Amino acid sequence: PESDFFIPQVKLHDGDGMKRKRVLVLCTGGTLTMAPDPEKGGSLSPVQGALTEFMKKSMLELQNEKMPDVVVHEYTPLLDSSDMGPPDWSLLAKDIKANYLYFDGFVVLMGTDTMAYTATALSFMLENLGKPVIFTGSQIPLAEPHTDARQNLIMALIFAARDAPISEVTIFFHDKLIRGCRSTKVNTGELHAFDSPNLLPLATTGISIKENEHLILPPARGVLRVHTRMDTRLLTIRLVPGFDDKILRHMIRAGAESGTLRALVLQLYGTGNAPSVKEEFIECLKEATELGILVVAATQCHIGSVMMGHYATGRALERAGVVSSNDMTLEATACKISYLMGRSDLSRDEIADLMTVSMRGEVTHTDALPPPPFSSAYQRGRLKGKYFY
Repeated sequence: PESDFFIPQVKLHDGDGMKRKRVLVLCTGGTLTMAPDPEKGGSLSPVQGALTEFMKKSMLELQNEKMPDVVVHEYTPLLDSSDMGPPDWSLLAKDIKANYLYFDGFVVLMGTDTMAYTATALSFMLENLGKPVIFTGSQIPLAEPHTDARQNLIMALIFAARDAPISEVTIFFHDKLIRGCRSTKVNTGELHAFDSPNLLPLATTGISIKENEHLILPPARGVLRVHTRMDTRLLTIRLVPGFDDKILRHMIRAGAESGTLRALVLQLYGTGNAPSVKEEFIECLKEATELGILVVAATQCHIGSVMMGHYATGRALERAGVVSSNDMTLEATACKISYLMGRSDLSRDEIADLMTVSMRGEVTHTDALPPPPFSSAYQRGRLKGKYFY
């Protein structure tokens, strides 16, 4: 989508005597905006202007004095989230920056398929964020009577305009507010579409809003800085038993020679295990690191962490120069690598060192990870009560 700089540049409550908060809604498309299209055989397609019309005529909740003033911008054209990527993420970041001083909070409406990737990317792009940026969408189109879009949108607006806001990039869906860079889509057919596998929700909703205050990041200590360059020269591979090492070696050599591969993310078994008896595989990874490629180990498990030094197979990977992603989601691992490589001021070794350092609350510090299986009572006691953002 393209920005047309339509958004009114009016300072917050500039002599107007108003006390209501102001929220900017940026709509990129998605299921929420869709309706059956007769020209496409009745399949669902985004309808330009439908959201703005619906919010004006059908959402009486917005007239409540407890709700914020809302400005809606629908990008043209509206997109399926599967078609969105780094250029679209950059546009969202730039529009938030351009309107940062004119709104109390921001709500981004989009499709659910890549929402976790977009929210994670913006977590890294928006450094020193001091206002809430909340992503939401729906599993059922807004035009349907049983849609979940109304509740998701209303709660996102409420979280964006609270007096004590959670000033992070988050996703609100169904009844949970979760950190964007900890999120992943887990369900295509239920209203609980998103989860935060290794971190509790920042807040849950019911009769009241309940916050996990100890998980919320401390306030930003500087002015907003926006990083829009993402280097996507990375490849993610999910290992399966019996894979052919030669294919991986060929991709590594071809990518290094052409300069099209700077990072390789391997989704390994369990706590970061790979077949150590396949010496060719370990040598292949060692060759990749010698060629300047960053090799990162992630886990295929939904919950848990990579613990490379616990088993012999993990130690073999460490000796080959493979870096752990700890308990990051695949979305966070990929977007963090793209962000760090895009900065252009970091070497491969510096990026490797930062992979286990929490920058936006995306990863648990190594010292605070749960102790490995069969650990001693002393090891478990030493970690008890420790928590890092």
